[in-house]
Amino acid sequence: MPESVEPREDEFADGPEEELEDDFDGDLEEDLEEDFEDDSDDDLEEELGDESMSGDQAGMSEAWDEAEEADDPMADLLYEIVTRMGFKDIEIEWEEREDHVRYFVEGADLGALIGRHGSTLEALQYLAGVINSRRGLVEHKIIVDIEGYRERRESRLRRLAQRTANEALREGQEIALEPMSAGDRRVIHLALSTNNSVTTFSEGEEPDRCVIVAPRRDRR
Repeated sequence: MPESVEPREDEFADGPEEELEDDFDGDLEEDLEEDFEDDSDDDLEEELGDESMSGDQAGMSEAWDEAEEADDPMADLLYEIVTRMGFKDIEIEWEEREDHVRYFVEGADLGALIGRHGSTLEALQYLAGVINSRRGLVEHKIIVDIEGYRERRESRLRRLAQRTANEALREGQEIALEPMSAGDRRVIHLALSTNNSVTTFSEGEEPDRCVIVAPRRDRR
């Protein structure tokens, strides 16, 4: 049984999401997946128009059509979604990276859009991915960030990965990290992908699936 390692108490602290009320607890990504996984495009538009965006279905559908004609349709679509959720005076910027396009949502008082422990951000990420896969707005994988929260978290995860690798080598045994989302596990795997002294793999079932960091038996 691999030893379990928990992040330090302050590992993911200091973001605006820590100040939120309990209203933003819960697995919003899972809720959205249940709502939209088997829906048609029309059903998805109706759900967003009537409930999530507090606007009418026709208005949201029109916004999607306009987004498809924009310079960057995903940026325009994210702007429509976020503003219809009640957040004003926001800006959407984007940056093409090696394996994805990253969209940055910037503005004032966006802690609620991040959600507790990033739950609302992950729901927005999932929703954007669903829409993109169905409408083909952007060719590459898309990643959504809000006020730099995701990049700060990824930086902390990479540091956690390196510390865990060092511990696995020092102890000579497998180390199990705490359960993480698929996106967070991917950051850990990538962070250690060039480390020839350790290997990583995921183990368990959602929502308890976690990353195992283990010394390579054939390392020199």
